[in-house]
Amino acid sequence: MAHKIDVPHDDLPANWKWSRLSQLGILIRGSGIKKNETTAEGIGCVRYGELYTTYDYFFTSTKSFTTRKVAEKSKEIATSDILMTLTGENKEDIGKATVYLGEEKIVMGGDLTKLTGHNMNPVFLSLLLNSPQIISQKSSVATGNIIVHISNDKLGKMLVPVPPLPEQAKIVTQVEGLNLQISQLPE
Repeated sequence: MAHKIDVPHDDLPANWKWSRLSQLGILIRGSGIKKNETTAEGIGCVRYGELYTTYDYFFTSTKSFTTRKVAEKSKEIATSDILMTLTGENKEDIGKATVYLGEEKIVMGGDLTKLTGHNMNPVFLSLLLNSPQIISQKSSVATGNIIVHISNDKLGKMLVPVPPLPEQAKIVTQVEGLNLQISQLPE
């Protein structure tokens, strides 16, 4: 008998499915890279606070850098890896996601995790993980009040709606078109 999972709602289109985040790829926690280990040049690196202050739903290059020695002790980020914060200031912001679309070797610091090895449109997945429905799931399982945390285990248990790849691409095209229109509005 197949194991039935409790879904947030059952009105997905027929060709979509619900999946746990841990079924889509592998979650790997970052390590190291203190502020005093960043440099003006070197190996690109991402520190968790930068997901809140610097990167939107995707990025192609880093703001920060570190030495080869520090990078060798850190977790590498590959193109299409989704990065998420594990620490934050409030439950609504916890687990903020972005996707790396660059080609250079870069690494990530602690208080971050990456979802790697997924077979989804990476921009769609980043947008999805920042959607109100997923934010609600993340904030409901986050712990702490002044400093908020979430674990890979809790992230992995989240249910996400998964459309077919062609539909993921159409959704990304629509969102990017709307973002372009918004950016062209007078301020």
